[in-house]
Amino acid sequence: MALNCSLLTAHCSLKKNLLAFSAGVDSSALFFLLIDNNTSFDIALVNYGTRDNSNKEEAHAKALAKKYNLTCYTIKAPKFTTHFEKHARDFRYNFFETLINEHGYDTLLTAHQLNDQLEWLLMRLTKGAGVSELIGLEPVSKKKNYTLLRPLLEHSKDELLTYLETNQYPYFIDESNSDEKYERNRFRKKFSDPLITQYKEGI
Repeated sequence: MALNCSLLTAHCSLKKNLLAFSAGVDSSALFFLLIDNNTSFDIALVNYGTRDNSNKEEAHAKALAKKYNLTCYTIKAPKFTTHFEKHARDFRYNFFETLINEHGYDTLLTAHQLNDQLEWLLMRLTKGAGVSELIGLEPVSKKKNYTLLRPLLEHSKDELLTYLETNQYPYFIDESNSDEKYERNRFRKKFSDPLITQYKEGI
C-alpha cells in the first residue's frame, strides 16, 4: 500500500525536520514513510511513564534512531494528577519547541490522521463550536519560527495499520487509547471510529 507523500515532498526537502514520535501506529507509519521517501529527519519522544510499555517504547525509539542514523531526543514527563490530556499536550509541545529553537529545525511533523480529525470535529461540535472552530486540524500550520506539518490527515488508522503490516514495520499499541476515562477515547470508540468505518470516502 502506498501513502500519499506530496506534503513531504513540498515542505520537507532540504529542510531540517523533527518528527514527534511515540512508537504507536500513527507516528510509526509516518516514521517509515519518511524513510521510504528518503526524507531527512530526527525524532523526539516524551515518556509519560503511565504504561507498562513506556520505557520499552523509549528504548525502541532510540534503537530505531541508531539503526537509521537519526538523532533521538527523549524526555521523561512529570506525573500529571489532573487534566492529564491538556498538561501532557502542553508539556509535549514545549519540549518540541525547545528542541526546534535549540537545534534550528524548520518543521515539526506530527502523525495526526483522519480519525483524529473527525474526533476533533465531533468534540468541538458537542461544545457548541462555531464554523471557524470546526475546521479542525490543518495539513500545514505556520508557527512563529517553524512550520507544523500533518501529512497523514487524509489517511485513516486502518490504512496506516495496513501500510505497517504489509511492510512488516514495527509498532506498539498504546493500550491507554482504549481507556474511556479520557474524553477523546470515548468519542473515538462511540462515534468517530464507527463513522470512519462506514463512511470513510465521504469523510
